[in-house]
Amino acid sequence: MVFRTPDWRCPVDKKIAEISAQKIRALLEKRIAEILGCQPSELPYMNLAVLVHFAFLLKGNSHELGGFGASMEAVLKTLGNDIAWGVEPKEEAETTKPEVIS
Repeated sequence: MVFRTPDWRCPVDKKIAEISAQKIRALLEKRIAEILGCQPSELPYMNLAVLVHFAFLLKGNSHELGGFGASMEAVLKTLGNDIAWGVEPKEEAETTKPEVIS
């Protein structure tokens, strides 16, 4: 099992987070498509955090959704910041020592 720590939150299993992200994406895309009267496949690609924001933009005042803060916090804690926002983790550059010529 590979654990990583997104920001200050508790460790997240990357495999479980990826599976959860796919399920959350499907639910959000379906809900947004229903609101807009289109198919989920007709929506442009958006990262998960943007989908959460967009869902609240469309229906946030109708009390059909939970609170924005709680929903966004749940997504970030479940998936981690990098998966929610679609940020690729930085790879550490290999440091090479300069060759010393004597």
